[in-house]
Amino acid sequence: LGDVYKRQEKQKQLKPKQKLKKQLHNMAFDRLTESLQTVSDKFQDYGTSTAEYYKLRLFKSSMKGAISLVNLLVFGSFFLFVLLFISIGVALYLGIVMESSFAGFLIVGGFYGLVTLFLLLFGKKMIERSLLLKFSKVLYDEDELSPKKKAKKEAEDYKETVENHQE
Repeated sequence: LGDVYKRQEKQKQLKPKQKLKKQLHNMAFDRLTESLQTVSDKFQDYGTSTAEYYKLRLFKSSMKGAISLVNLLVFGSFFLFVLLFISIGVALYLGIVMESSFAGFLIVGGFYGLVTLFLLLFGKKMIERSLLLKFSKVLYDEDELSPKKKAKKEAEDYKETVENHQE
């Protein structure tokens, strides 16, 4: 009977210690779960904000491209009209000088044919290069951060968030 009583007393003394250990374990587990949930939320927020950023950047780039295309069409159309009327005037003048209206138009047409031929043979790469440079300047801002600098800034922001959460 004495041994049974001693065992019961010992179990009563162990139970508060075990309860305390269990509570501490649960608190640590809850804190870890909360931290993991916060990290998960931050990653989700990061993914969402990154997707929104690229949507806005795509919209900005496409609008810049569309505006450049409209400007090219408008100013190109005016330039072509001016060139057309100058060409007709030169052809009529040459026709009067040569006393044959057909000869004036043939000379102007031959001049444009030669210009086109030289552009096809020698100017194709030059035109491609100049267009690529122009549109890359239009679509990509010079003042934006490079990908390396963006990654460093994001890493610093993440470290700051983790440090603030741990405190």
